[in-house]
Amino acid sequence: MSLGPSRATGGAKPLGENGAGGRKSGRSLQHAVETSLRWLELNAAAIDRLNVFPVPDGDTGTNMVLTLRAALDRAAALESDAVSVVAHALARGALLGARGNSGVILSQILRGLSDGLAGLDSFGPREFAKALQSAYRVAYESVSNPVEGTILTVARDAGEAAMGVVSVVETVEELIMRVVDAARRSVEHTPEQLPVLKEAGVVDAGGQGLYIILEGMQRYLHGEPLPQIATPGRAADVFAAFVEAHRTDEHGFCTEFLVHGERLDAGQIRAEMAAFGGSLLVVGDESVVRVHVHTERPAEAITAAMRYGQLDKLKADNMDLQQAAHFAVAAPAPPQAVPPTPPADVAYVVAVASGEGMAGVFRSYRASVVPGGQSMNPSTGDILTAIEASGAPWTVVLPNNSNVILTARVAASQATTEVHVVPTRSMPQGVAALLAFNPALDAATNVRAMQAAAEVVTTLEVTRAVRDAAIGDVRVRKGQYIGLVDDRLVAGDGDANGLVLALFKRLADHRHGIATIYAGRPAPSDQVHALVARLHGAYPHLQIETVDGGQDLYDYIIALE
Repeated sequence: MSLGPSRATGGAKPLGENGAGGRKSGRSLQHAVETSLRWLELNAAAIDRLNVFPVPDGDTGTNMVLTLRAALDRAAALESDAVSVVAHALARGALLGARGNSGVILSQILRGLSDGLAGLDSFGPREFAKALQSAYRVAYESVSNPVEGTILTVARDAGEAAMGVVSVVETVEELIMRVVDAARRSVEHTPEQLPVLKEAGVVDAGGQGLYIILEGMQRYLHGEPLPQIATPGRAADVFAAFVEAHRTDEHGFCTEFLVHGERLDAGQIRAEMAAFGGSLLVVGDESVVRVHVHTERPAEAITAAMRYGQLDKLKADNMDLQQAAHFAVAAPAPPQAVPPTPPADVAYVVAVASGEGMAGVFRSYRASVVPGGQSMNPSTGDILTAIEASGAPWTVVLPNNSNVILTARVAASQATTEVHVVPTRSMPQGVAALLAFNPALDAATNVRAMQAAAEVVTTLEVTRAVRDAAIGDVRVRKGQYIGLVDDRLVAGDGDANGLVLALFKRLADHRHGIATIYAGRPAPSDQVHALVARLHGAYPHLQIETVDGGQDLYDYIIALE
């Protein structure tokens, strides 16, 4: 299985990586992990097929590949050869790019490895053994309820084996051989520790992935080439009776996101997230925390997390649908490889946007933009043309206006390719949905994640009334500023900034942590700066960002998250 270009092919080691006495440099560690990535890529399909359990959490092999690739991307630009610097970069990259339960735990294994190598320019067998011991300890501490027979067990057995033999080995090469052998035996023993594995007739997928990573390091350190065909593994032995016994289980949404902020407390966030579900992993530091939780209430969990800082890389996968796909047959065929990042001329998302600044935001995330919005709704043909020109096998349309949703659906019905409409009612909802988009995932998964992301955004809009009107208990005069909350007229005022403050006060249950102000053409820069100052004074906890939206008619379009 190949998930894209890889840096390593296995085999001979570059010159200059070994220090005096056979000690290893940071570059040696980096190249060893690169070989592990290549070996993991070749085995990812077999590892994915091990993941046929009542609680499917994505594809374990694929998630570990993507996590390890993110780790290496972070380390690729380093100039330092110190192992402490390289290990820290690997750990940081893995945390930011972790996918799924297995990826998050892998990121913590790398974090523990980094802790064990802190302050070192190079390492020998004793330092590496202590780092492997640190790796499993950090991983165990990151999980609220550690379960034996999983990747955690394999990490512990590998670390304890390293410490047990460090006094009798002389080189890192000797040490890694002992560690890999211990990891292999640990994986084989996982069905005896976890009944669900024995019932299914498989070993633990995450544990197998970690064993493959360690074996990849061994192959690099010993200069062994990688075979081109992966070992098939034991996944074909899944029992039909196991499938029938668990076909109707329900599990909610696998929800993941990053929290960016200052002085973050992972323990506090973990305690709050525990109320929303199980399989909880909350890891990170004071500036970024990654959350993974299985919950029936993903939107509530996301909203609660927003109080701590800015959210990024949101996803909420429906595990009930995942399970149905896994259990469609008793012995599923290997999943298709994750598609590579699409070429620059492919647009999976078509977004309707008004204003050059707003359009630029959508284009920056590789969406195809159809000009339009309030007072200039695009036609069915406009949207259909963008869909047909996207070059993608399937497309998601973001109408970003309540008056465009029906038009988008009609356009989708006329398209010759697969099209999904996420009914975003404002451009801020569209931006949130687009941030949740991942071209490496299938259409259905993306649509669910994008809808969940859009639903947690509150949109405030300030414009001028074009005529006198009375709607409910709100009366406005022509030319007066009017304020809308999620398309509902709620207030009028003679001052745009004063009206924004009034709209904020109306949100009595205001629990938002982020406000993004898209300033329109009618709003001069000094007016925008004055608004930001007033908001900071009234809501000191609020993180405020301003974007030159360039939209006509609307002084402000504000996203609250």
